[in-house]
Amino acid sequence: MAVRRTKLAHELIQNWKNDKSEIGLTLNVEAMELDLLSLDSVVRFAEAWNARMVPLNVLINNAGIFAIGEPQRFSKDGYEEHMQVNHLAPALLSLLLLPSLLRGSPSRIINVNSIMHFVGFVDTHDMNMTSGRSKYTSLEGYSSSKLAQVKFTSILHKRMPAEAGVSVVCVSPGIVHTNVARDLPKVIVAAYHLIPYFIFSALEGSRSALFAATDPQVPEYCSLLKAEEWPVCAYISYDCRPINASEEAHNLRSSQDVWEKTLELIGLPSDALDKLIEGEAVQCQYGPKED
Repeated sequence: MAVRRTKLAHELIQNWKNDKSEIGLTLNVEAMELDLLSLDSVVRFAEAWNARMVPLNVLINNAGIFAIGEPQRFSKDGYEEHMQVNHLAPALLSLLLLPSLLRGSPSRIINVNSIMHFVGFVDTHDMNMTSGRSKYTSLEGYSSSKLAQVKFTSILHKRMPAEAGVSVVCVSPGIVHTNVARDLPKVIVAAYHLIPYFIFSALEGSRSALFAATDPQVPEYCSLLKAEEWPVCAYISYDCRPINASEEAHNLRSSQDVWEKTLELIGLPSDALDKLIEGEAVQCQYGPKED
């Protein structure tokens, strides 16, 4: 379990273990530090995991932010926070963990997306949304980051060789009542929890991700889309059914632009995917530097 706050995670894991031990069950969960607001942290985590030389069967990129009503903020890497946490960091993590995913083949990459990608727009010349061509809003930041994720995932799906055995899927959890607004002012947090349209609990909201990670037909569905040269990756809805992504997500040319720009922003070479699949080392501009 990759988390930003390891101390809290360890406390939670201990509580889980205590609950399970009371009914005679054991729980094997480990927390490792990973801060998606730091691309250096992403690289360190990936290197630490790959060094274990163990198979990785499923990667679920679940963490995300939606700074409702907040002004535009940037990470220490210089990227708009929604774009970095919801798209850039998971994209970097997915690629850097490919050695372990290939070792665990057949394996899966599950990107927890949002139906809000339908109202997103990605300008690859202005992914930080600082040009001033339109007034920045947190909704624009969030929806654009989610659309970028779908577009990048679609190209990753298309470029992943069938023999690699790595399925790539986006899922929508639906409208879920979680602590996504926990870092906002208390007044906004209180209002957020009073909104009547949050229909799923966090447990219910995990259904689509768990389905995509475990159902035996998901790899078959991904293979079918690849064979038909469908322009978008597999997309699973909150009710565990395949749905079609937005019309803009079908724009293969702009998806290719998002792929290329993303690789540039996360500090990977344009041929990173090919090299990683071939088992070659890839140097990222982030993370520990070689002497």
